[in-house]
Amino acid sequence: MEILAVLLGLLTGLGGGAGYLADQSARQLLLDQLDRAEILEVRIQSQPNYRLLNGEADRLLIAGRGLYRAPFPRIEVLELETDALAINPSSFQGDPLRLDRPLQAAVRIVVRAEDLNAALNSPEILSQFQNIQADLPFGGRREEPSRFDLRQPRIDLLDPNRIQLSAILVERNGEMEQSIDVAFNAGIRVEGGQSLRLQDPEFVVASVRVPDEISEAFLGGLNEVFNLEELEELGILLRVLSLEVGSDQLEVIGFVRVETLAHLTGSRRAALP
Repeated sequence: MEILAVLLGLLTGLGGGAGYLADQSARQLLLDQLDRAEILEVRIQSQPNYRLLNGEADRLLIAGRGLYRAPFPRIEVLELETDALAINPSSFQGDPLRLDRPLQAAVRIVVRAEDLNAALNSPEILSQFQNIQADLPFGGRREEPSRFDLRQPRIDLLDPNRIQLSAILVERNGEMEQSIDVAFNAGIRVEGGQSLRLQDPEFVVASVRVPDEISEAFLGGLNEVFNLEELEELGILLRVLSLEVGSDQLEVIGFVRVETLAHLTGSRRAALP
């Protein structure tokens, strides 16, 4: 979700031009921040066009497919539409970037299951699944809890709004390792518009319930993939209004409010062709 900060940072492309040139400048700024983009369209609508020279526009429209920026999941579909926006014109002469009024936008994101799994297995996310301390019910009596790693995590999207999480649970005991396959099913929902929560989880290994420490580590990795709280440090408020889980994709509809762009782009300004 941090990719939204990059998307909103392209508003610096408004200064110094209008119409097609402004569209292309904003599009190029966004492309420069992405590792890959299959389709990307950007339109800055303003009537009359010269209002763009004052940093004003009626709306910003972004439509993309196959957008990727490591370590986040590839975005299959992105649709973003803002309300009227206004950037302080002094920002185009080198002053710090400022909004004359908060920016609000509606956003729709679709992520495929295979892309979500690729993100879960990235080094940045796999670190969330290491060195888990827990007592397994079938592990025998020990003075201290064992330490485990979750490897090869995988999520399968089930209909309606349920997921199956699976991984290889590896116990670390000195140089010795013992592994066992684990899988758990649960409903998934958004709590407070920002974090993921599992509902009615069924976590078992060989008919034995998996300890909460294991399930919490898995959920922590998912929340790292969809980390929304970090955006608030950038002056971005993002609330998930709808989360729909299908058989092979996840759709998120949300609301974005941006108080400032200073943390997104610093003093950098986009140069128009």
